[in-house]
Amino acid sequence: MLSLAECVQRAGHQPCRQPLPHENNGTFSITSVGGVASTFLLEWFKRLELARQAEAACASATCGCPSLLPAAPLHLVSCHVDDDGVFKHLADPRALNRFGRHHRAVFLVGEPIEAVASVFRRRFQCWHMYRLQNCWFTRAQRNGLIPCAQPGILRFRERFGDGAARCRVPRSGPLHSLDAYAEQGEDLFGAVEQFRAWLSCRRPRCEFDILVLRYEELNRSLPALFDFLSVPPAARAIFPRVHRSHAGSQRQNVVDDAMRQKLTKIYGGLAKAVNGIPPEGLLLRNA
Repeated sequence: MLSLAECVQRAGHQPCRQPLPHENNGTFSITSVGGVASTFLLEWFKRLELARQAEAACASATCGCPSLLPAAPLHLVSCHVDDDGVFKHLADPRALNRFGRHHRAVFLVGEPIEAVASVFRRRFQCWHMYRLQNCWFTRAQRNGLIPCAQPGILRFRERFGDGAARCRVPRSGPLHSLDAYAEQGEDLFGAVEQFRAWLSCRRPRCEFDILVLRYEELNRSLPALFDFLSVPPAARAIFPRVHRSHAGSQRQNVVDDAMRQKLTKIYGGLAKAVNGIPPEGLLLRNA
């Protein structure tokens, strides 16, 4: 028999099937400011759900994996969609009210200067802009000029031209490079507004509970995350330790003093607010 960790890893990256009626005890989502390991969390929880679905479909004792049943878990709302960008960088959390008061939302934040640098280092900046402007698009649509008529994107194109909004990496404009972005001296992504929207999302504007976590303290806050999402003990035991990628010792992540000074003018206030989130996380009860 395979170990549970091997079964979860073997689940791969394909979409989950559409959940069956009464198969789950509710839903959850993971949203982040970007550059703070939300992809890592989404992929792990997706594989966990795939492993559980495979077990539920297996009527034989020879399935070869330890049981995750009978617990009925929460369903990751983007699990059966072939694009984890759904809700991944949601700017307005009120969109999650559609899932009802039993939905549970995780909002992951981190040191904003390092997070923005990480987004550019991985060449995600163009997609990131569209996501934070509430644009919904598939993997097939994400290269070139992404179809989106959200006001923020229309203003961006009018100001900088269509070429500055062509993904993956625009050849011109503020999304061409981190240097070009910092030179603008403003939060073009809208990360500050996203943070405010999530932290102020209280009843009656939001009907569901929100757990706010800091990337830099993620290992410390895992018990709160597991409790919030009702993760079974067997799955908790195999969760991989989070290795931070913002460490200054990694050459590709280094932000020099001149660049940091420019970005601090944009994100200094947000950095202070993020640092105020308790290491164990902040639970906003609305349900």
